[in-house]
Amino acid sequence: MLNLILYAFFLVIFYLVKIFPNGYLIGKGVGNLIYWLLKDRREITINNLKLVYGDKLSEREIYSLCKEVYQQLGITLVEFVKLDNLKKEDFTSLVDIDGLEYLEEAYGLGRGVVVYSAHFGNWEWLASVLALLGYPLNAIARTQDNPYFDRKINEIRTAKGVNIIPRGMAVRKAIKALRKGEMLIVLGDQNARKDGWLMDFFGFPALTYPGAVQLAERTGAVVLPAFLIRKEPGKFLLKIYPYYQIEQGAEEKEQRELLKQLTGIMEDIIYKYPEQWLWLHRRWDLG
Repeated sequence: MLNLILYAFFLVIFYLVKIFPNGYLIGKGVGNLIYWLLKDRREITINNLKLVYGDKLSEREIYSLCKEVYQQLGITLVEFVKLDNLKKEDFTSLVDIDGLEYLEEAYGLGRGVVVYSAHFGNWEWLASVLALLGYPLNAIARTQDNPYFDRKINEIRTAKGVNIIPRGMAVRKAIKALRKGEMLIVLGDQNARKDGWLMDFFGFPALTYPGAVQLAERTGAVVLPAFLIRKEPGKFLLKIYPYYQIEQGAEEKEQRELLKQLTGIMEDIIYKYPEQWLWLHRRWDLG
């Protein structure tokens, strides 16, 4: 029953956004609501911001940034709803691309491409934009606890050409896709816990997913960092970096060095646009 109630609430927002042209105000309102209702997550967010910015921002500035993080999250939800109507011809007005030549060159190698990104800007649009550009795009996704919500969001994703790989069968299907020369998007920013490699993240140790590097080493794919930066609600800059290569059979030391470089790129983009990263999770929890 709770799942149905929550899904009904989502559908109300879904159709309100479709009815009202400036649904981004709804998004900010939803973000503010999440900020006030989810006290535990708000405290995690504030503690994370204090860890990274405690010596650079005042407490008032940190709380202000925290609220903006939640408003950006609300806008992301609204943009996801609007994704339902996104078409390829919308790109010229909604998405600017910096580094398209790196994308074309990486895919042209025919070895598969691991697109390395984060829960930053609008990561859902990132996958769809790449798919609508004509690239065979696969994304690993966790099955949502709410089956109604899970079905709806996957309908929107797959309608844009994104092939969803359930996390439970991720490795086998990801390897198969890369060996076919396809693209796989990997979000490497969350706490990897027992499966992670210890890396400095903003100067503090954090368990980091090595999957992107391990898949590249195993399949011969290249790794292409890319982030969709929000310039304003509904309008973005797709920032694509030069791709990285790692030899098959490379030792763990080499793999760790590549993961360190990728983590550094992620740090830089988050530092420039801190309000656009999902600070809500326990990124530095080593327990």
